[in-house]
Amino acid sequence: MEAQRSIEVKCLTEEEAINLFKEKVGQTTLNSHPEIPQLAEIAAEECKGLPLALVTIGRAMAGKNTPQEWERAIQILKTYPSKLSGMGDHVFPILKFSYDNLPIDTMKACFLYLAIFPEDHEIFYMDLICRWIGEGFLEECDTIDEAFNQGHDIIEHIKTACLFQSGNDYEMVKMHDVIRDMALWLATAYSGNNNKVVVEENDIVEAYQVSKWKEAQRISLRTERLEESNIPWNFPNLLTLIFYGGYLETFPSGFFHFMPIIKVLDLSGTRITKLPIGIGKLVTLEYLNLSQTRLRKLSMELKTLKRIRVLILDNMFHLEMVSKEVISNLSMMRIFGLVFSESLEEAKGSHSSAEEEEPNYSREDSQALNLWKNNEALLEELEGLEHINWVCFQIEGASSVQKLLSSQKLKNVMRIISLGNLDGMTFLQLPRMQHLQSLGMSRCGELQEIKVVQEKGRGQGFVADNYITNSNFWCLRFVRIAELPKLLDLTWLIYVPNLENLSVRHCESMEEVIGDANGVPENLGIFSRLRDLNLQDLPNLRSISRRALPFPSLTELLVRRCPNLRKLPLDSNSARNSLKTIDVEQHCWEGLQWEDDTIRLTFTPYLR
Repeated sequence: MEAQRSIEVKCLTEEEAINLFKEKVGQTTLNSHPEIPQLAEIAAEECKGLPLALVTIGRAMAGKNTPQEWERAIQILKTYPSKLSGMGDHVFPILKFSYDNLPIDTMKACFLYLAIFPEDHEIFYMDLICRWIGEGFLEECDTIDEAFNQGHDIIEHIKTACLFQSGNDYEMVKMHDVIRDMALWLATAYSGNNNKVVVEENDIVEAYQVSKWKEAQRISLRTERLEESNIPWNFPNLLTLIFYGGYLETFPSGFFHFMPIIKVLDLSGTRITKLPIGIGKLVTLEYLNLSQTRLRKLSMELKTLKRIRVLILDNMFHLEMVSKEVISNLSMMRIFGLVFSESLEEAKGSHSSAEEEEPNYSREDSQALNLWKNNEALLEELEGLEHINWVCFQIEGASSVQKLLSSQKLKNVMRIISLGNLDGMTFLQLPRMQHLQSLGMSRCGELQEIKVVQEKGRGQGFVADNYITNSNFWCLRFVRIAELPKLLDLTWLIYVPNLENLSVRHCESMEEVIGDANGVPENLGIFSRLRDLNLQDLPNLRSISRRALPFPSLTELLVRRCPNLRKLPLDSNSARNSLKTIDVEQHCWEGLQWEDDTIRLTFTPYLR
């Protein structure tokens, strides 16, 4: 018999929430002034559909008969909800029960950490776990793989306790606003230190505000400008500093000069064009995120940050080069990220304002490593790091690919790679990369064929029973192919048993996705875990697969501008319990051929 179990309390719809809230407020109060019903709806919206908050706050507002009282209450709900009657002494203590029942202190620290991000902020599991590693929450793990596995377990456990919610995208997580308010209350007022965690969003942060943050351990800011100060900047207790988004371009002089124990610095999304003065003094730093900034060069100042374990440089479309020996001097680094969500060609111009000089990806500097013509030298610096074991990297140039293929260490540590500008290469043979999770290829104008290395004892004919365990790409889940105009097919994907997401775009010569698969048994399970299939701008595509596939996990199929596709690999048993949408142009759908009309009728309701 279970002693206790978690029961998820579903949030109400907007209409249900307003009705419940008004019921608790009472008609006498609602009728006391013509503006109060509208203000009551605004207050109800701040409860985000959580019944406990709606009931508690609704009862607290009963008898508040003036608009001024309601406006003050709404402002408190938006800024300091724990100070509103009933929240700090009723709602939060009840919600705290779930927090108290998290089984280990590490899990509690990981839960509280998500509260430092803005309301409704969604974050990828991998991003969040990297931050936990930088904070030292997962110190007991012997390897990075163990740390990520533990991080995933912690997220799922906290979700089971109804303290985290799933985000809108795969493997994203967020907090309900009221749960976040409770977490901030636990970290500040409940702990007896209101300044322990600072979360601010202001266009301008004035010096007098910052001077109050000397006790802060974690600060999260969204701002356009930090004012200069006559008083020396002093953050003796600061462990975490996050600037999320906004238009911040520069930091006050001396801002980074006294942060003696800081571990995590996140400048992602700011508009800085140079590394802040003094960043080299942050010698205790273990996590640095410069993603989506406008830096053009990683300068020598970073060499002093020898405790860095996590360095994230994703989507830095302005970055042209890295000073030599910066990466090789970060001797404790274990996680390195330099990948892009779109190709450089797509990014050109879209990430620069009219007054900005566009990045020069071919700029030469004898003291720096170019990232875009050929980044073989940067791969060599990564290869020389003793502790590196998790790399996400944009590999540019044929010689860089050859460097990857010739290094067992680099093949072992790659988790996400994107290959581009493979000039002169018509054939690519992919080696065994057992930890690779995501693979992208783009801008390879001559590439016609991709095959996989079959190691001795592997793939000598197919044996369905051991196919998955023998796979060269056991962990590969995401494949993105774009702008390979001469590529003929992707038949090598039959060696990727756990593929979840496949996107293929602008491959003008491609006639088949899966071509000749003779000798492959029908029970092999091709695309058995595929969730999303996205095919766009493939003018010669005739076939996705020569035989119908079960697609037991498929949720979305998108086909756009594939005028010669005449048949989908579907039969009456395909995607029976998983499919949500089929996004196909109407004229294309009407031109498809089916084994019989029953199959067409089966899938027509899924058309978007």
